[in-house]
Amino acid sequence: MKSTTTAVAILLASTAFAAIPAAAQSNYGAQSAPQQPIPEASQQSDQAKPAAQAAQQSATAIKTHVPKLSGASGKAIVAYQKAVTDNDAAGIPAALAAAQAVAKSADDRYALALIQLKAAADSKNQAGISSAIEAMLASGGAAEDEKFSLYYNLAESYDAQNQGARAMQAYQEALKLNANSVEATAGLAEAMVSQGQAAQGIALLQKGISLQSAGGAKAPEAWYKRAVAIAYKAKLPQAMQASRDWLQAYPTSSGWHDALAIYQNLASPDEGQTLDLMRLKRAAGVLSAGDYFTYGDIAVRKGYAGEAKAILDQGFAKNEIKKSDPSFSQLYTLASQKSQGDKASLPAAPEASANARQTLNFGDAWYGYGDYDKAVAFDQAALGKAEADPNLINLHLGMALAMKGDKAGAAAALGKVGGAQAELAKYWLLYANTKA
Repeated sequence: MKSTTTAVAILLASTAFAAIPAAAQSNYGAQSAPQQPIPEASQQSDQAKPAAQAAQQSATAIKTHVPKLSGASGKAIVAYQKAVTDNDAAGIPAALAAAQAVAKSADDRYALALIQLKAAADSKNQAGISSAIEAMLASGGAAEDEKFSLYYNLAESYDAQNQGARAMQAYQEALKLNANSVEATAGLAEAMVSQGQAAQGIALLQKGISLQSAGGAKAPEAWYKRAVAIAYKAKLPQAMQASRDWLQAYPTSSGWHDALAIYQNLASPDEGQTLDLMRLKRAAGVLSAGDYFTYGDIAVRKGYAGEAKAILDQGFAKNEIKKSDPSFSQLYTLASQKSQGDKASLPAAPEASANARQTLNFGDAWYGYGDYDKAVAFDQAALGKAEADPNLINLHLGMALAMKGDKAGAAAALGKVGGAQAELAKYWLLYANTKA
């Protein structure tokens, strides 16, 4: 019987194979779906998952050992494995039944399941793969240090079969064994999303980001984009914060474009908030052709014709909009006419007789002309007047300070903004903190 056991050991030792291919092991790509135009890189299919990138970075191949078989089982198990190795389709069922009939110990059952796993993997039979791994776990023969890889690959196999609930359970078991596994965290997050648990999935992605960012490292940008995509698609309140987390880690122009489009779609800003959004888009350098018109139109109608003319001049100079377009040419003519003498008519310093709204309007006018020192002075004066709206005024004060490059001052003012202005203030604060 010693020779039989040796033969089994040699055969089983040759069954090492890589982690089971699964749907979750595709590239974890950029994803978001704002209704505003966004870069092509963010319009990919939502089939991309985070697990692949993480899985390629750590050992998630199934870990096994060579079991010690009981005396009565060796010959039958060898016969079964030979049938599998020879791809003897006709003989496999009978060989398996014979081996199962004599398999008594935990290691016997483990060996049979391991051979079944090889057979299923060779034929790319995902149902057979999951069944075999379940049998390995149920056999009692799996070593403790093997169980994480078994549960992880079981979850991947269920993912490939679109059995999200079962995948979720297997990922949860894997995380009980290794709570800091990035790949299992990502896999569970995606399984939760597939089961309609988007908020919980985002929380897990954020945990995965934290795990990868420990010690000063930075998680791949795709993780942030995926969290944004999930939150946006589900219209969750976390979407805007997720977009800001993304920008904090990767403050790119395309990121600003997408993040501000998400804010615009979800917040449905009123006209005044839209003007302040356009001002942020200008500062971040992400104005679209349509934004130039929106910006100029609102600015003219609100009495900031000088700002409207300046932004249209900027668009013409960058060839992002054309004077030959009737809508822009008409708007530019109006802005040019209304801005004549406007700057000269503005008070150079706040006036005691002006109320809070008037004082803030003068500050906004100076902001539009790029004189941020005067804008700050008027905004600060507006705060001290009766009937002041501290949320609106602190937003505008923070904007002017951000444009001046006063990060500390901008943070102090923007940190006081609440109410309907709060979300936009957070984007402005992020801009102030990331501005070169």
